[in-house]
Amino acid sequence: MRLKELHLVNFKNHRGADLVLGNQVNCFLGDNGSGKTNVLDAVHYLCFCKSYFNPIDGQNIAHGEPFMLVQGDFERLDVQERVSCGLKRGTKKQFKRNDKTYTRLADHIGLFPAVMIAPDDAALIHDGSEMRRKWLDAVISQYDRGYLEALIDVNKSLAQRNALLRYFAENRTFDATMLSSWNARMAPKAAKIAAARTTFMDDFLPGF
Repeated sequence: MRLKELHLVNFKNHRGADLVLGNQVNCFLGDNGSGKTNVLDAVHYLCFCKSYFNPIDGQNIAHGEPFMLVQGDFERLDVQERVSCGLKRGTKKQFKRNDKTYTRLADHIGLFPAVMIAPDDAALIHDGSEMRRKWLDAVISQYDRGYLEALIDVNKSLAQRNALLRYFAENRTFDATMLSSWNARMAPKAAKIAAARTTFMDDFLPGF
């Protein structure tokens, strides 16, 4: 797989950019603040449906502009593919592959695998375990669809369970059966996630 062309409109500081990329290594040179990192972030957008640096989509639209567009032309398995993300302020982003809009962004993850290396990666070592879990999730989800689906389900269940706990606290009540049902629902998926993380680390650590 390789990215052949990248087109940006009102993405961060790029009001309009059209790049034709080479077959091998591509290097971007420019002054500080000229937008080199933003080009890499645009590629991340096309592969992961979001920015690496700012998860709030609307804040990635160029200042004072009403919309943004990130579009890339890929060659994948000897097939030409076009991926695009369009966003108008105050609306939900439209993510498309070959002009077909996704109903679930999760269906896109893993089709165009990528790795982002940035200066703040040192935080994986120095910061807490939550960042390391997020990193593991981003890597494993690209090649294990079952892992991604389990992760989505567990996160939804956690949100529901936490809302239930807030309700208990606010109303000074408690229902052990209801809480237990959420825990039981999460347990098998959480076990799958833990096992996949362990397997990944067993394969990954010998390299160090």
